Amino acid sequence: MLASLFSTAFWFQVLASTTPVLLATLGANIVHNVGIFNLGIEGTMLICALAGVLGSAYSQNLIVGMLCGILAGVLVSWILGYFALIMEAPMNSCGVAINLFAAGGTIFVLSTLTGSRVTSTSLPSLMFPSVRIPVIDGIPVAGDILSGHNLITYLSWLMMALTWILLYRTHLGRSMRAVGENEESAMSAGISVNRMKFLSLAMCGLFCSFGGMYLSMASLRSFTADMTAGRGYLSLAMNAMSQGNPILGAASSLLYGFFNSVTVYLQMYSNLDLKLISAMPYIFIIVVLFVVQRVRRIMKKRWLAQTARVLNN
Repeated sequence: MLASLFSTAFWFQVLASTTPVLLATLGANIVHNVGIFNLGIEGTMLICALAGVLGSAYSQNLIVGMLCGILAGVLVSWILGYFALIMEAPMNSCGVAINLFAAGGTIFVLSTLTGSRVTSTSLPSLMFPSVRIPVIDGIPVAGDILSGHNLITYLSWLMMALTWILLYRTHLGRSMRAVGENEESAMSAGISVNRMKFLSLAMCGLFCSFGGMYLSMASLRSFTADMTAGRGYLSLAMNAMSQGNPILGAASSLLYGFFNSVTVYLQMYSNLDLKLISAMPYIFIIVVLFVVQRVRRIMKKRWLAQTARVLNN
């Protein structure tokens, strides 16, 4: 078991397991910066996973399938924004509604089109290709870990870098963060609050679409009912750790990918109960999240105490 943890195959699996959660976390990061808690990420990913499969299956064109998934993600995110921002419905209730609609609606559409309530294997859907990186591919160890991943895996890390640049190095990113920090001040500076929020929701939908399509068009070649398996909810925990920072969000997602890969190897090499093994990534994440929040509270108390001493002096 320990030897497996140091193998290149294990670390290759870590990066692959990280991909959908990283993309969902980036979506949570982007809306966090404008003050939105998008509880509907789980359902958005599920809808996009099915939309991509259907689009590619009926058109036999990967680009069309990708565009269908992206369009579904943006549309679902804007529907949430319409009800929460325009109609002023509770944001969390809207997110729960999307998740419930996605859980039942995807099964209904799947059953209607394929006759199966479980999987879309009868549809000839397409897959995103795997990519071999020419220079890295020939490097021992590094080539086995970093090369040969699906195209979406590489896109996810590129999106992480672009998201960080957007948020911290552009005028648009500063405007988005201003909205999240203080809406009234942002409005007084001439920033359209709703425009920034709808733009952030569209970006969140984009990230969720690739996260969902990775599951149904990269990791597998078909859609399976409830295949997101809580990854959208996990992204909210990753965002809580990273506080809207894409780099910290990527690190948190890697942590999940590591523990998820450990459970795969435990299932193969240990005699522990399968349900206990399956719960381990979530248990670890809860523990880490608890520790992170405790450290933040301690650091905040120390900072307040130091500030008070400076003011008293």
